[in-house]
Amino acid sequence: MQQTYVFTAELVGFQGVRRTITVREDMTLVDLHYALQSAFDWDDDHLYAFWLDGAFWASADEHYMHPHHATSVDRPAKNACARLHELALSEGRQIAYEFDFERKWRVQLELREIRAEQASAVARCIERVGDAPPQYEGVAFEDKEDGAAAQPTVEFVALHEEADAA
Repeated sequence: MQQTYVFTAELVGFQGVRRTITVREDMTLVDLHYALQSAFDWDDDHLYAFWLDGAFWASADEHYMHPHHATSVDRPAKNACARLHELALSEGRQIAYEFDFERKWRVQLELREIRAEQASAVARCIERVGDAPPQYEGVAFEDKEDGAAAQPTVEFVALHEEADAA
């Protein structure tokens, strides 16, 4: 029988915004990343990292990065392709996760429970509390008449205000 990890994921800086995510033990940190992307309605178009000691940017020993980025930086990190059951995680473990190093979307994870169960779903969000803010503030997607993919339209509110003041 496989084990399923149950994580509470709190969006740092946004009071009351959290998700509960389950991930099978044979899945990777990459899979946990995808579950977080889905749970917070984020596009997967930026780098990310996990710190298994629970502190952002604190420990190189516990730092796991996006697979393509892990080997391309000056101080290589561990690859996020690591399987959860290989990481010696236990209940109560705090994990820090950052997505999009420019905007710094930070999530504090806690491994709330390890369940022994027949799990068919590999990773899923089982609870949503609070509304996550939009990934890109000030970006709206316009529908195209021809049905083609929408392109973002950025509103430069701050620039308009500065121009009006001048």
